[in-house]
Amino acid sequence: MSSLEAIKAEILSRVTIVDVVRDRVSLRQRGGRWLGLCPFHSEKTPSFHVLADKGFFKCFGCGRGGDVFTFVQLAENVDFKEALRILADRAGVDVQLSARPRPAGEPGRADIARVCEWALKFFRQELTRSESAAHARQYVAGRSISAAIAERFGLGFAAGQTDALLAAAQRAGFTPKLLEAADLVRTGDGGLYCTFRNRLMFPIHDVMNRVIGFGGRTLADDPAKYLNTRQNALFDKGRNLYGINHARTAITEKNRSILVEGYTDCLAAHQAGFTETVATLGTALTENQADILRRYAESVIVLFDADAAGDAAAERAIRVAMPRHLTVRLTRIPDGKDPAEFFQTQSAEKFIGVLNSAEDALEFKWRRTRQRMGEEADGRRRREAIDEVFELVADALIAGAVPDVDRGTIVDPVARTVHMTPAEAEKLLREHLRRRRPSGRSATVVAQRVPQPVDAEQAGLTRMLEALLNEPALFDGCRDVFDPDRIADPLDRRIGHMVRRMAEEYGEFHLSELLALCEQPELAARVTDLAVRRPPDSNFAGMIESARFRLEEIVRLRRADEHRDDLAFVGENARQGSRFLGPRKSRVIRTLSDSSPESGSAANT
Repeated sequence: MSSLEAIKAEILSRVTIVDVVRDRVSLRQRGGRWLGLCPFHSEKTPSFHVLADKGFFKCFGCGRGGDVFTFVQLAENVDFKEALRILADRAGVDVQLSARPRPAGEPGRADIARVCEWALKFFRQELTRSESAAHARQYVAGRSISAAIAERFGLGFAAGQTDALLAAAQRAGFTPKLLEAADLVRTGDGGLYCTFRNRLMFPIHDVMNRVIGFGGRTLADDPAKYLNTRQNALFDKGRNLYGINHARTAITEKNRSILVEGYTDCLAAHQAGFTETVATLGTALTENQADILRRYAESVIVLFDADAAGDAAAERAIRVAMPRHLTVRLTRIPDGKDPAEFFQTQSAEKFIGVLNSAEDALEFKWRRTRQRMGEEADGRRRREAIDEVFELVADALIAGAVPDVDRGTIVDPVARTVHMTPAEAEKLLREHLRRRRPSGRSATVVAQRVPQPVDAEQAGLTRMLEALLNEPALFDGCRDVFDPDRIADPLDRRIGHMVRRMAEEYGEFHLSELLALCEQPELAARVTDLAVRRPPDSNFAGMIESARFRLEEIVRLRRADEHRDDLAFVGENARQGSRFLGPRKSRVIRTLSDSSPESGSAANT
């Protein structure tokens, strides 16, 4: 076993694919499988399966599949080596001892995650112990943030000195290049300086609970009230949600999320028991953030500030979330307060009332559109308002967020809202659908395999491959007829050679061991595709036997064809009195000898 294979085996002994996938997907167990919504394409009905006993996942919607390494490659958009490092960090396996060191260049995602984890502890210690953080502690107390919540979310303090973190990080062994890659330091006219200074620090985690960046709230007169980590190899604010690491379990249990604007809004809601709350990271809701929410629940309550910016962000959230099969409702806190201010004087019961008053997304959209255009708008402007609402409905229908058979559940309420008859509303909706529906179907997420003509030999080899992936111990029963070189499909041929090599070397092997050799996601996807074609209780031995019979018959017929060709060649050359080459003459003589009745009798004497 190579050092790389040993590292993989050690990682697989410490992590399970269910635990890793569950960081990103809400899974429900169905017998021996776990089901959820695919994180790699948009869908309403779960088609994403995790087979814990076999150690792989498979989506029957987009076709992606593979082992835990493949999952991390796809989820994190990294190559195999980086996925290995991510899982090694999670499992506590030291890959530096056995793997070749990273080539010189930009620090990787795992490196940035490590220095961010160190920075969280550094900022946390500063907040709790440093005398210079007294005003930061006072601010936290003034916002009614409990010590328990501050600890749970890892709140910290960045001192005002330009080199405070830099000096400590270098003593801890982190290079300036890595610190700059993580945006913990920046380069100015005077050299390196700390990015965050005199700020209350909010660590930002991803769904895998890694520290990926920070948000800093100024405690001085800095015009930049909030400062976030810049986008880097690990951090992208449009692809993450604040608090998701703490909220995802509650979101799944309650089948809803609460979306707020600010860090302290999120903390206040968690402190009051609404642990399904997450916050955007200084942006309106993005498509990637909506995808994250939909993985865990079917609905979201949007609670943004009651101002023009909050209303604009709420409209954006509707347009982004509805086509992603998220049921969106919107609410406001009375008197223009934000959740953090609300919870300083009001109870959790009052907040439940705020949530219960949430209005449907289309009602909110219609009301907002009419307000923007004026209650007394003329016919043209009123039609523009109606068109805005129906464009949103059309987008949701095109995306499949509302099944076509259930159009009435949306059309009828919209018709009532905009004072149209259902027939008029349906006609207008059809017009918008014609205008907005793409001319052709979009390409699927995974490039489709080009169908190849299937002959009997290819069918037999494929059936053998399917059976061997499920029961490798059957290899001895087909060793002499299973020839991967005769497989036409290039991916299947590679898999066939991998199966044969592992069977000859190890005898029996687990599918996860073969998947661990698949460093390309498309290869892993094909392995899982072949492995799950048949139910697990299929008669794989019978499949091998029938495929063997078919392949042996094909070989016999192929030889018979060759014999007929040879005999025809002999006859033609004999008629013409020609001489033919010795090797072919010898083969014809053997053919005639093997096929004569006398030779069979003699052999039996």
